Amino acid sequence: MKGRYDVLFHIPSLKGGGAERVAVEVARFFVEQKKSVGFFVHDDGIAYDLPAGVEVIVARHHGHFRRVAEFRSLLKNAEVHAVISLLPYANLISLLANVGRTGCVRLLVSEHQSYENFRPVGIKERIKFGLLTRLYARSDVIVAVSSGIANDLRRRLGSVGAGKVVVIHNPCYIQDAVGMLRRCSTSSLTVLAVGRLVHEKGFDVLIDAFAAVSLKLPRARLVIVGEGPTRNELEAQIARLGLTDKVTLPGFTRAIADEYRRADLFVLTSRAEGFGNVLVEAMSFGLKIVSTDCPGPAEILANGTYGTLVPVEDVNAIAEAMTNALEAASDPCRQIGRAQDFSLDLIGAQYAKVMGLA
Repeated sequence: MKGRYDVLFHIPSLKGGGAERVAVEVARFFVEQKKSVGFFVHDDGIAYDLPAGVEVIVARHHGHFRRVAEFRSLLKNAEVHAVISLLPYANLISLLANVGRTGCVRLLVSEHQSYENFRPVGIKERIKFGLLTRLYARSDVIVAVSSGIANDLRRRLGSVGAGKVVVIHNPCYIQDAVGMLRRCSTSSLTVLAVGRLVHEKGFDVLIDAFAAVSLKLPRARLVIVGEGPTRNELEAQIARLGLTDKVTLPGFTRAIADEYRRADLFVLTSRAEGFGNVLVEAMSFGLKIVSTDCPGPAEILANGTYGTLVPVEDVNAIAEAMTNALEAASDPCRQIGRAQDFSLDLIGAQYAKVMGLA
């Protein structure tokens, strides 16, 4: 273990996911700024290529209180300037580990989802949710990845912690995408979706909508990249609708750029979405966008300026928007220009400023 960290990231794992990708990218920015960077994680699975020189510290203990004690010990024994904590469970551990401590560690907690309609189930979940709300005010900075999440946080925290909430979008622009743009013609029209195969992502709705699209546009194909617990249900749905030869679920891939290059349209059908990293990634490749009208995606798309927004779970509206988008002309340069608003240089500088590292 190193003795000094300018920035120590705390996140449950690096096995894959939007928040995990954001953490790795922000770490990359700080490494490029010659800062010493480390990660504290709860397991040793890593799905991303970390920047050279970044140390990963894997928790030795299981259980909430043991992890709190271990992280507290790490903060005590290493010289840490700032902690960036991501996702609710890591935030809770970080906040508890910092209770009563004196010193100069600057603690930033990051929220990637809205709790506006969240209802905790069970006593443990209610306790954790209540602790988070009370402890957030003890942090130095509370980062919300969209204005919608920021407004939700300010309502929950009231006058005690609302002033600590700042909006910093996720750095999802793929800088090298322009040089990888696909401009070769193919015999099919490829619709792409990316995300964990979970209920919240609404892939079941997407498949139903695509069934209608394929009747009007027989050349259309749907690719859903990601892995998760609803795979079997989605495969059964695809078979039931007779779409086995038109819909593929290739699983998680590190070569996501290849999928964006081959696509003609990107679709997001989430039932709820804090931000929507994949929208910015898709726009980096100049892709047309259809998305459900959640606060994060609407913010990225400037309320429909850079893509079509449709009501959540509205199969007919999604199908119609997909069909229209596939048949419409595109302006890749316009999409890429918007994606550049979420570049690592711009977003990283915002993190550096609030962490006192600018």
